[in-house]
Amino acid sequence: MKQDEQKEQESHPLLFTPLVSQAGEPLPNWLFGPAGVADLPAPLLAPQGVNIAVGVDIVEVERVRRVVERHGERFLQRVFTEQEVQQCRGKAARLAGRFAAKEAISKALGTGLHGVAWREMEIVQLRSGRPSVRLHARAKQRADLLGLTAFDVSIADLAQFSIAVAVAVQTGPSHQT
Repeated sequence: MKQDEQKEQESHPLLFTPLVSQAGEPLPNWLFGPAGVADLPAPLLAPQGVNIAVGVDIVEVERVRRVVERHGERFLQRVFTEQEVQQCRGKAARLAGRFAAKEAISKALGTGLHGVAWREMEIVQLRSGRPSVRLHARAKQRADLLGLTAFDVSIADLAQFSIAVAVAVQTGPSHQT
């Protein structure tokens, strides 16, 4: 019976593609808990080809509006670049959308906001209106370390909420030395 269970598990390996290291490098054992890879219910299927990471976040527009009213320029300068503030034109929903996008990007980078700063992730609106991602300093270093070759973000602003989804693409190891 044990052999049948093992064959069943091996025929259905876990698909697992976290962006915690460069492509081709072994995944860190700590990622899987105290027992490591040995404790997984099925063998891992190593990622091949394109690897992606997704981050998502939702923000209450009213919460951002209150923070801007209370802290004004200090908050804006701490979280947003000059270009972001100009493009938002003081609209709380747009600021909330960019705030959510930065949270989503930090999640896709696998650091959360503990590893990168707000202004190191910049959301710039293209002429078409589409948001574009620019990474600076530690956020860019993290992306390079992971071998990320592209970042995309989508933002939806509503009266009460702003939501953002960020997708990072890793097509191979970084070319950085």
